[in-house]
Amino acid sequence: MLRLFPTFSLWPVLSHGVCFCMAVTLCFFPVRVTAQVTLLVPSQPSIEVPIPKTATVRDDKRPESASTSSKSELSAHVSDKGKEQARAERKADDSQKVSVDSTPNIDQEVDVLITMMRPFRYEGLDMDMPQLFAVFRYGATTPAKDGVPQPERRDLLGDVEEIRYLDHKAWGANVALTQPGLYQFVIEGRPWWDTSVNRFLRHYVKTIMPVYGVEYGWDLPVGQRFEIVPLSRPFGLMTPALFTAKALLDGNPLPSAPVRMARINMEKRPVPTSWHEEQTAKTNAQGEFAFILNQPGWWCCVVDTKGDPLKGPDGQPKPLQVSAVFWLFVDGTTDPSRKR
Repeated sequence: MLRLFPTFSLWPVLSHGVCFCMAVTLCFFPVRVTAQVTLLVPSQPSIEVPIPKTATVRDDKRPESASTSSKSELSAHVSDKGKEQARAERKADDSQKVSVDSTPNIDQEVDVLITMMRPFRYEGLDMDMPQLFAVFRYGATTPAKDGVPQPERRDLLGDVEEIRYLDHKAWGANVALTQPGLYQFVIEGRPWWDTSVNRFLRHYVKTIMPVYGVEYGWDLPVGQRFEIVPLSRPFGLMTPALFTAKALLDGNPLPSAPVRMARINMEKRPVPTSWHEEQTAKTNAQGEFAFILNQPGWWCCVVDTKGDPLKGPDGQPKPLQVSAVFWLFVDGTTDPSRKR
């Protein structure tokens, strides 16, 4: 169904001597626990306007378009009748062109993957069904109320189905896209107990996908209790890319909050130290932060804050860590041929 990434596992084998040394070391030094995040990614970062089929037929009297030149060469022999037909088709196509935002209907769909994982280790984790899964669509015709845009909202929780991803329980949904727009997918997860950090965790997740060239709305908050709002466009990025954003808690900037940026390390490429597994920073007084993304692939940005304590497994109040998570895709500069 949803096959965004290949699945495999890699477990190190340790000798008894190494295990003993590790046990002694752990007695004296704190252990960095690789954080888990909620994955929310579409099967493609954007959906572009389809290239008309007539664009593959080239009239020698017209300059060849960039999209045509990247395809295989056409046959050198084209009959006069074929040329006349191509000209007629191009003329009819041009007369029917309209603004992408005014296109009444399209027939597209996208698969969305929802799961829990450790990005750098490329490890999956079991995940319960989220509490909320919805999509907001923005466009040039989005109405406003008291100066605040009112995007079209569609609840998608009823469309999700249980799947397996990286050998763990996950969720997937096939979402129909009937209109061009800037789509913001959001998730509100349920709190869960994490024994590795002895606290509850809860994630508010978001990702953005432009459809048919619409980009209006990428810098607008959708109203999540805790969310990351981009200050630089979060799509159409090439390495190295600058990503800037701000964290909002209950609609207000969150200052001095810890921020992490990590990439899905599908290649399981090793790094010199555990500090290299993710970038870290803090928000400024306006809740803003910035990172340089120097490798292609899916990146997640996570801002953490404290929530109200919840009753733990022993019946006593336990701390709650609330996280805003934002996913974005970066293309490699040496591979400009990503499927449109």
